[in-house]
Amino acid sequence: MCGIAGIVGKSKVGIEIRSVLNKIKHRGPDGLFYWENDTIALGHARLSIIDLSSMANQPMTDPASGNVIIFNGEIYNYKEIKRDIGSRYQFVTNSDTETILAAYKVYGHNFLNKLQGMFAFALFDKAKNKLLIARDRVGIKPFYYRKLNGAFIFASEIKAIINLDQKAETINELKAYEFLANRQLDTNEDTFFNGVRQFPAGHFGWIDIEGNLEEIKTYWNFNEQGTEKFDERAKKEFIELFDDTIRLHLRSDVEVGAFVSGGIDSSSVACFALRNMEQKNLHTFSGVLPYHHPENALIDDVVLSNNRIIPHKFMLDGNDFFEDIQDVIFHHDEPILDGSMYAHYKLCEFASKEGIKVLLSGSGGDELFGGYGSYINSHLAGMLISGRMKKYFSGIRNIATNSDYNYKNLLIKSLYETLPLKLRKGLKNRQLRNRNTHLERTPYIEHYHYNHSDPYYANLLNNYKSWTVPPYLHYEDRNSMAFGVEIRVPFYDHRLINFILQFSTDEIITKNSKSILRNSFRGIVPDSILSQKGKYGFPSPIDHALITNKKGKEYFFDLLEQTPLLKRKETAQVGIDFYKGKDNLTTYWRLLSYMLWYDIFFKQKLVQ
Repeated sequence: MCGIAGIVGKSKVGIEIRSVLNKIKHRGPDGLFYWENDTIALGHARLSIIDLSSMANQPMTDPASGNVIIFNGEIYNYKEIKRDIGSRYQFVTNSDTETILAAYKVYGHNFLNKLQGMFAFALFDKAKNKLLIARDRVGIKPFYYRKLNGAFIFASEIKAIINLDQKAETINELKAYEFLANRQLDTNEDTFFNGVRQFPAGHFGWIDIEGNLEEIKTYWNFNEQGTEKFDERAKKEFIELFDDTIRLHLRSDVEVGAFVSGGIDSSSVACFALRNMEQKNLHTFSGVLPYHHPENALIDDVVLSNNRIIPHKFMLDGNDFFEDIQDVIFHHDEPILDGSMYAHYKLCEFASKEGIKVLLSGSGGDELFGGYGSYINSHLAGMLISGRMKKYFSGIRNIATNSDYNYKNLLIKSLYETLPLKLRKGLKNRQLRNRNTHLERTPYIEHYHYNHSDPYYANLLNNYKSWTVPPYLHYEDRNSMAFGVEIRVPFYDHRLINFILQFSTDEIITKNSKSILRNSFRGIVPDSILSQKGKYGFPSPIDHALITNKKGKEYFFDLLEQTPLLKRKETAQVGIDFYKGKDNLTTYWRLLSYMLWYDIFFKQKLVQ
């Protein structure tokens, strides 16, 4: 895990790569390194995880071909790739980085399909005199770019590639409205800054030496939802696959720890890590609230289940919230969705202070195993559309009985999912206009970015590509890299995704969400964890911090006067209502987060 930056066509901009990389030096506390020729400049901020020697520093050059790479991420199956290549490449390091150079030389750009891991990289092909860029299948690792005076400039974070010339940055207003009106971030390749884009996940492209980005091509996409039954054979195969996934995610030359929230996903990752790790102990990190939280109560069911666990608990009381929040937003480059991002930031800081550089996360389990209410609703809608009425009503009864979902809400929301897409989009935008009268305007917001004849699969695509995965991976990366920590997310392994997509949604959601996971992991994960009915999310102290700390009130009303896109009187009323105790925390927080972001990046201009 590191930071990368590059300039292609550098003579057109007169910008030093050192000044670009220096803005993200926090991503690489183990050193900053550079490579340049007449037209290209590459920089790398290193966080040493695999092969700690200086031989593994980047930019790394293949001495035979002259190819050069900068790479952010981890290739978990690098040993297997190295073994398969054998004598066809002369390896000189034990790093996963060199494996990319070798695989490219042996297989060409098709080597991307052989990689298992998280990555964003730029590889200069000396013979072609072009730069190959690529990003992992689901976008775990970031890659931002822009064109400036004809040059192509890229980096792991937005802050590295803004304010590079005398021209003022401008807000992408549609992205701001998506966030303010609809709580959406990273829905597509655009960012909050006009002209700054994200390279799409699961794609690669070529850049010529003039800085022109040639055609971007897809190398991976999601399989269609299957219809297979999840029988005992599949259960055995699933456990074996998850064991192997965790085993590979534990590969590291430094100690690996894990987040444990008490939820099903993080608990499963920790329990399987204990089955597969070679290190003596597993340090776990948990954020707990000063008041009762259902998932918090289950943390000890995991940490007390094995004497190899060394637990660390951090009290999320929110007392330092306003001392930290500007730093959090600075590291994210964009406003943050909710308090869970702050709580996660504090846990990463805590782990770093304890000397743990790699952490396993349960992120992605909800998307893969139907953990959100939207999956349940769309699954039921699929039954309606296919005419399985008896199955539909029995499904509602079973879910209402075995979870905390309400029968009436399940009925209404599943019926809604059967409406034509155009009608749902229209209703959604009418709802947004009615809810957000404090905004100067509410432009048409796409919301449903992906469609499919199967409502469940459409919901899955929207979650993976726009609703939840992109912003959640955003905060997994930024919060960890703020403290030189690497987070690994096993549930996003493409082999695991492909495996689960074989099965009918009837197998994924039966009496509750995550049926495959709950039923398969009995005897490995504590029953109390697997049997919990609720879906609670990452615990956060934000509501308590905002209502009790007067600093937030000062920020809100002071910054309101300078922040664009907001109606002053109506926005002020949102703040007044919040402090009167009305239930508008979500709206209030999005406004405050946006105000702080605008102040940091457009008024204070902390990134120069």
